[in-house]
Amino acid sequence: MASTASLSNAMVSTSFVCRQPVTSLRSLPNFRQALFGLKAQRGGRLTMAAYKVKLIIPGETHEFECPDNEYVLDRAEDLGIDLPYSCRAGACSSCAGKVIEGSVNQSDGSFLDDEMIADGFVLTCVAFPTSDVVIATHKEDEMA
Repeated sequence: MASTASLSNAMVSTSFVCRQPVTSLRSLPNFRQALFGLKAQRGGRLTMAAYKVKLIIPGETHEFECPDNEYVLDRAEDLGIDLPYSCRAGACSSCAGKVIEGSVNQSDGSFLDDEMIADGFVLTCVAFPTSDVVIATHKEDEMA
């Protein structure tokens, strides 16, 4: 005997359905930044923010521009800068550094506790620059 499923008596939620048709992306609040990581400039131009990153590596220093939607470690690697890493997910301390100046968003990481972050430690594999920033790298041994 074959059975047939029927939705006639089932309750179906339609709360996810948009009741008003979207006629323009401009009608969505912050659509540029939320969907594309872009920020509005004067005159309606859209640009992606990029910040100057200075890495102080033992024996050398590197400066480069890093978009606010790219991890510091990834950008450094793209430029041929050799930095330590292991998990690339913010779950270990191999890529640890210390912020000397500026700020980063490392909310994708899970290893650092609030006290370590307050002390300036950063995991470069999950750090997005949020301003011009100076980071001293190779600081895993100082975290203990």
